[in-house]
Amino acid sequence: MDRHYTLDELNDRQAIADLYDRQLAAAEAWDFEAYDTTFTASAEIDLRDFGVPVQPYSAYRRWLASLRPSMPHAQRISGGLRLVLEGDVATSRVPVVCYVTMEQDGVRSLTTTGLFYNDRLERTRDGWRIVARREELSWRGNAPPPV
Repeated sequence: MDRHYTLDELNDRQAIADLYDRQLAAAEAWDFEAYDTTFTASAEIDLRDFGVPVQPYSAYRRWLASLRPSMPHAQRISGGLRLVLEGDVATSRVPVVCYVTMEQDGVRSLTTTGLFYNDRLERTRDGWRIVARREELSWRGNAPPPV
């Protein structure tokens, strides 16, 4: 039998889905003020699958900003939100495919990466925010040449 959600659960699920939509749009636009609305200032980010140590959100944000010259364009496509709500906390697993134009020494190339956002979220006075993220690498590859 299908699960029946309360109105509060539906509102929470939609608010969290909106958080991920805001985050992807902010990342693609390099809009860090909007990106900041999706994490708590004290969030911990784990990028060890990508060779980057666990770090606080402030260090992660600086690292992300440093990538802009070498990543002029990116598009992230997310899949089904796997979400478990437990009152004012939630866990999620979000599959994401990233298409990134990389530029090095004036040469551009397109790369693709499949990953999962494994997040812990909390309801704050400003709404739902990510308090911990582990980006899990699923696969990497080069995109086919344009047709």
